[in-house]
Amino acid sequence: MGKIRRRFDAQFKQEICQAVISGGNIREICQDHQLHRQTVERWISRFQQGEPLGKPGARERALERENEKLKAKIGELVVHIDLLKKFHETLRRRRSVDTSVITGKNLAQFQKRASE
Repeated sequence: MGKIRRRFDAQFKQEICQAVISGGNIREICQDHQLHRQTVERWISRFQQGEPLGKPGARERALERENEKLKAKIGELVVHIDLLKKFHETLRRRRSVDTSVITGKNLAQFQKRASE
């Protein structure tokens, strides 16, 4: 018959790591919870390096996917805003340039120049 593997959630692993790090005897903790010393030492190593101790749950994966979609949307909107700013600036420059076409709006400008 094969070996039965036990699975532990991230909360349990974190509690064990904190118990050992806070000064608990690793040998006693391993015996109390029927854990192998190397397993606990691996958990502690990962815990101290800031790595996740468990696999992400379905909710966490869904939130990560949503986060990526929102970041992509923000990037898209930033590009649109930049294009609109450039378009607005181009229009502003075009309006401020003196043209040779005389209209009711710019008639006074040309009359001033003619009198000078």
